[in-house]
Amino acid sequence: MEREGKQPGWVRILRAVFSASFVCVGIYVLFAGFNLIASLILISSFGGLAAPVVVAANSALECVTGFFKALLDGLLSIFESIGNLFS
Repeated sequence: MEREGKQPGWVRILRAVFSASFVCVGIYVLFAGFNLIASLILISSFGGLAAPVVVAANSALECVTGFFKALLDGLLSIFESIGNLFS
């Protein structure tokens, strides 16, 4: 699953949104418990992050590492955009 060049802007924005919602709802579920809306957001954000990785992967290990790579890439793009606002 090698990337060739930079990704389009909309892909980075989607990964950032899915990563942020996955982390925020995951923390919410830890403290408040599962409910219907939180579960739907958690499942949809997981699917949004995992679907492109699973399609492009060649093995199960590459699926797992690709998911975490996409999650971290989304979170880093959020912090990068915040840093660009202050600089």
